[in-house]
Amino acid sequence: MDAQKNDKLKKSTFDGMLWIFAERMSAKLVSFLVTLILARILMPEDYSVISVVTIFFSFCYVIINGGLNTALIQRKDADGLDYSSVLCVTVIMAAILYGFAFFCAPYIARVFEKDQLTMVIRVMGLSFFVTAFRSVLNAYTSSHLQFRKFFFATIVGTLVSAVVGIVLALKGCGVWALVAQEMTNNTIDTVILLISTHMSVSFRCSLARLKRLFSFGMHNFASSVVTVIYDQLSPLVIGLRFSSVDLAFYSKGKSFPGLINTTLSDTMTQVLFPIMAKVQDNIVDVRNVCRRYLKTSTYVVFPIMVGLFSIADTFVMLLLTQKWIRCAVYIKIFSISYMLRLINLGSTQAFRAIGRSDVVLKLELAKKGLSLTVLTVFIFLSKQPEALAVCAVVCSFLAFCLNSIPAKKILGYGFWSQVTDILPNLLLSAAMAVPVLLVARLDIPKIVMLPLQILTGAIVYTLASILVKNENFFFVLKTVRQRLQTGKGRS
Repeated sequence: MDAQKNDKLKKSTFDGMLWIFAERMSAKLVSFLVTLILARILMPEDYSVISVVTIFFSFCYVIINGGLNTALIQRKDADGLDYSSVLCVTVIMAAILYGFAFFCAPYIARVFEKDQLTMVIRVMGLSFFVTAFRSVLNAYTSSHLQFRKFFFATIVGTLVSAVVGIVLALKGCGVWALVAQEMTNNTIDTVILLISTHMSVSFRCSLARLKRLFSFGMHNFASSVVTVIYDQLSPLVIGLRFSSVDLAFYSKGKSFPGLINTTLSDTMTQVLFPIMAKVQDNIVDVRNVCRRYLKTSTYVVFPIMVGLFSIADTFVMLLLTQKWIRCAVYIKIFSISYMLRLINLGSTQAFRAIGRSDVVLKLELAKKGLSLTVLTVFIFLSKQPEALAVCAVVCSFLAFCLNSIPAKKILGYGFWSQVTDILPNLLLSAAMAVPVLLVARLDIPKIVMLPLQILTGAIVYTLASILVKNENFFFVLKTVRQRLQTGKGRS
């Protein structure tokens, strides 16, 4: 019975991952292509405006969510009154934050010496209301494990917004093409998700229900605030100490490995948390899900990140052109940083699922306290913005070390157990990088070199996995085959 339960748990985890991963990858693939097109049309100065807005809006989005959306997923008995109560709070917070952003916009524009910022902030701030609805819809959909609905909503929103962004960019709208693309995507995505989930929307509010949810959500909220403060501190320092154009290169270089990290981390968060919450009473089951996540995700992500590191220069020169070459170094640095960040996600979701959000908060405070200390040293000693990116790698490793302490005590899955599980995937990825880097030394056109590097990496990694009999390779292959056979049987 235990074996059947474990197999069912693995199937639910991987099945959910497939839908969310398909949604994220298809959406991100379209976004990636649109980003390449827009980057070739627009200038780094246009992106510098959006980079500044992103810094401040990141704080606003965390405050709007307030941790209550996570609390909705964690509670098995959440009903319509819980969802409507959270919706009331998020809409109210969106209205307050929009008023604050509207008033502060001219002052932010003056500090960064960007007149456009005033109107851009005031227009993009309207997305706060969309975010309020979307956070509750995400909680409802994830809690009911309706992952395929994310797929269709995201695809439509991404495609329509892509057309809007490209058309406006070609018409010379500059930064407004980016604004329109972002807002169109969020709005259409949310509307379609609202229609497809059939979730009844009301504005009934129960203080008792909010109090119950907030007792759990406040820890997630506090940890999210600490995280976003740390994540946005480096961009803020670069924008103020160096220039907004330096910030544009930093943000663009970070965005490509970040695209992969966000896709995978969003996938795992939306799948892992609700599934772990279903088995929260059994630590062994939670640990099994956590371990499978770590082994499978690193097998998939490590070679992608290492490959991106290896092709960064070729990638930028060919697809973004010479004007963006300064972002190649950031692609390399953040590829390493995001590899380390992804490792911590499984245990963090496990703590939340079993109701130990207090551990998550303590961890975030400890990790960010240590990271802020390291970052402060880098800020004072660095003379180049690239040094702040290097700091992210150091901090990501320290976070992994700290995270493994409660993981061992609570889940029985400590530092060395995790290292043992990911080391084969890391070694395979490192071995793959060698021939990819050698291809870069050939005297051939970039348009030939880039696909040749990618093809070389894929072949070497696959053959090496078969040669050393990497169990993750065979697990993924077997699961995909079963999924395809199930799909054929249904049809």
